[in-house]
Amino acid sequence: MGPSWYLMPEVFEKFYREVGEEPPTIKEVSPLFSLISERDRRSESFYKYDDRLASYLTDTEFMYSLAMEKFLYKELKISDLLDSTIINNMNRFPIFNTLDNFNRRYFPNDEFLQKALGFSAVFLGGSPFNTPAIYAMVNYAIYGKGVFYPEGGFKGLVLKLFEACKRAGVEFKFDFEVDKVQGSNGMLKYVESKGRAVDGDYFIFNMDYHYADKLLSSNDEVYWMRRKLAPSAILVYAGVEGELKSPHHVIIINGDWRYHFNSIMRGAEPDLNNLSYYVSYTRATDKRIKGDSLVFLVPISAGLFGINPEAYVKRAIQDFKEKTGSKFDVKFMRVYTPFDFLVDYNAYRGTAFGISHTLDQTGPFRPPMRNRRWRNVYHVGQYTQPGIGVPMVTISAMIVGKKVLEDMEKRK
Repeated sequence: MGPSWYLMPEVFEKFYREVGEEPPTIKEVSPLFSLISERDRRSESFYKYDDRLASYLTDTEFMYSLAMEKFLYKELKISDLLDSTIINNMNRFPIFNTLDNFNRRYFPNDEFLQKALGFSAVFLGGSPFNTPAIYAMVNYAIYGKGVFYPEGGFKGLVLKLFEACKRAGVEFKFDFEVDKVQGSNGMLKYVESKGRAVDGDYFIFNMDYHYADKLLSSNDEVYWMRRKLAPSAILVYAGVEGELKSPHHVIIINGDWRYHFNSIMRGAEPDLNNLSYYVSYTRATDKRIKGDSLVFLVPISAGLFGINPEAYVKRAIQDFKEKTGSKFDVKFMRVYTPFDFLVDYNAYRGTAFGISHTLDQTGPFRPPMRNRRWRNVYHVGQYTQPGIGVPMVTISAMIVGKKVLEDMEKRK
């Protein structure tokens, strides 16, 4: 679908070993990424030579380790936030601060590092100006543990899982968009697609949570109207020919990046003069890929169904060429917008990531994994705990799997 970063490899190792499979072969991406800012351009390996990052990474490692040990692998309740480890370490596990304010504590006069350490909020479907500081742990995952690439790319990762499922006897039904459900007495009996029905004892919905709620007649529209949505995106898939001077991951920030983030929160179209975006060039890491291709991702507000992407696409491609010194022609291009997310994935208001990680949508404040109406229906994915990102939704699957098994034991 879109470009992804393979972070937190221990999550995937745990997942694959729990299902009796060997984890995927991975290689480290070097450099981790390149950040290009109009006001400050540094070496792609700036993080290796800045001693000030040592203290920052020590503190974010504490957050990361604590979250991995106590919080990420279970569906949190509000009472879990009163854990003595959190209470006794509020200064080191800052729930009530923002990521931007936290980063400024360490680098008060370094706008470049503030941006380098704040852009990770985009991977969480939010902004550094409203994402809780505890998510600085993602920066430890990037700078402390590294960015990786699975053999065969993320397509290879999916195929590996697909083959493992088939060996385990899983039956796949493709082109089966669920459009109707039927149940009684709080138990779902079957799901249906264009008149074709499939029954079951348990149902796990990995579709958009809002769409599933409507389908299951468990929808509370007022609840969803109050949710703070993560961004959508303009995605550009470009097949190119020519000279590419780019690492695997590139983040480009133009003008006032706070203005760009504010436009997302306001539901406004971004300003071309304050445009930040990300570019993925996988062939920089995987030379076995035939031909050159780029994926551009411009974060924009969900709900912008009428946006004309042409000007943004043209500006991003030209700007990327100028800033990297690349010279290429675009031979193929597919542009993806919020409307496509809505049509292809039934994504609520065309969001690309679900709901953002604000304080009131973190941990126990995210939608529940067990459906509010149906006792044998569970939800998995970016809307649930722990949240957005490939490692997080993988953990979500592990949590839900255990919940279903535990419930099966109780019903015997």
